[in-house]
Amino acid sequence: MLFGIGLGVFFNFPHKTVVFNEASEREQKLRQIINYIDYEYVDQVNTDSLLDQTISELLHHLDPHSTYIPEDQVSASEESIRGSFVGIGIEFKIYNDSLTVVQVMPDGPSAKAGIIAGDRILLADTVQLFGPSLNSQKVLATLKGVSGTSVKLGLFRPAENLHLEIDVKRGEVGLNSVSSYFLLNDSVGIIKLTKFTARSAQEVRRSLRDLQNEGAKNIILDLRDNPGGLLAAADQIADEFLSKGQMIVFTKDRQGEIEEFYASRRGYFEKGGLAVLINRGSASASEIVAGAVQDHQRGIIVGRRSFGKGLVQEEISLQDGSKMRLTTQRYYTPSGRSIQRDYDTYDQAYYYHGNTGSEQSSDSTVLLPEETELKERRNIGGILPDVEVGYDTTSSTRLLYHLAMTVNLDEQAFKYVDERRKELALWQEDSFVKHWQADSTVLESFFGKPVTERIVKENELELAILKNRLKAFIAYNRFGTRAYQRVYALDDAYVQEALGALKEKEWNTAD
Repeated sequence: MLFGIGLGVFFNFPHKTVVFNEASEREQKLRQIINYIDYEYVDQVNTDSLLDQTISELLHHLDPHSTYIPEDQVSASEESIRGSFVGIGIEFKIYNDSLTVVQVMPDGPSAKAGIIAGDRILLADTVQLFGPSLNSQKVLATLKGVSGTSVKLGLFRPAENLHLEIDVKRGEVGLNSVSSYFLLNDSVGIIKLTKFTARSAQEVRRSLRDLQNEGAKNIILDLRDNPGGLLAAADQIADEFLSKGQMIVFTKDRQGEIEEFYASRRGYFEKGGLAVLINRGSASASEIVAGAVQDHQRGIIVGRRSFGKGLVQEEISLQDGSKMRLTTQRYYTPSGRSIQRDYDTYDQAYYYHGNTGSEQSSDSTVLLPEETELKERRNIGGILPDVEVGYDTTSSTRLLYHLAMTVNLDEQAFKYVDERRKELALWQEDSFVKHWQADSTVLESFFGKPVTERIVKENELELAILKNRLKAFIAYNRFGTRAYQRVYALDDAYVQEALGALKEKEWNTAD
């Protein structure tokens, strides 16, 4: 038993020895309080849940990013970091109380079994998957499982008025962090990276290789709304763009010990035009990549000031199967900038949602590796872009916002596609993106005839953008994320600014 306890302490806290007897009085106090609540409190209380809340609140008071993961959420957290899960490989939505397949993941278990977009899954073995009580939690609990196990699905295929029974063998399904990559024109490719997982560097390398084989001389790396992830993934991805020996990031712990990360090998795209797109939703690992690119003047940062998360968390396993992510280091860009926003007296709502302007007047705080204290001035944090994209206040944006408030555009797009699957099946993605147009008939299917007539009459100049956005929603529900982003990019202000910046700057593309 003593040997087992010793192993547990060693593996959970690899950096230092933790002496538990020093904290025994505090532990006993907490245990005593829980016991009193268990046996003496006037009402029945779930003290396990209460303890989870207490731990979360305790960590919340340290900093905004130290967090507690209850045991029942550990599996989902690990899937997100790993970049894969065990399931049947579909993207679904609950539509009219039915479990409806929106997309089938290529080469996944469902694709191999013959399931297609638009199928309704009515039964999984004996579990009913339709009706007003259906929710996402029930769907996930039913369809996920152990790799190699089978589930018998009862399907209805509306396009053919056909009922089917299909056995699907659960398997490992990749959660792609590169949601899409494609050529914008003959020489510029774009990669949309949504998070930093254990698979991300491999996905980015494949994207870079394929785009260069298709003729890309310039790359736009889209990190908008990418909340970050693994530090190792950020290090590996930045390595693809920087020359060997260039610093990517360095971290510093409470003892002042510094760990430095450098580009270590020949990357897939060390030369050629590079633009990185960021916004308020770009955080953590996204800011490491953007900061390294900016400090070495390797590319152009386009967009709006990023979030400002410069803290590194270590994941620690607890004895009951739960986990804790504890902030153990700060990180700094190669020039010594700490991009972490101030949080000493932060209000959580303000920290995450306030202060959203561009704040051009101040940049991140600088800390050189040999310094021991942060400079004393307010730190707005984040990465300030080289080319700022302003907030769109045009009438077309106001029109889109108003319509989106009155009509669920994604829901209507799904309905539009679902009712026309045979017709839309004749279109291939490339021809759809280049040639299909949203006409007045499409507008009427979304908004009705009276509203459409008013839009056409009163908003003639904004119609092109509105039609393109509707086309993007339809493309997503017919072909998937890649088609959506190809269409959306046609009038995306960030992408257009990046294209202009790449055109203005000359790049050395020689090998």
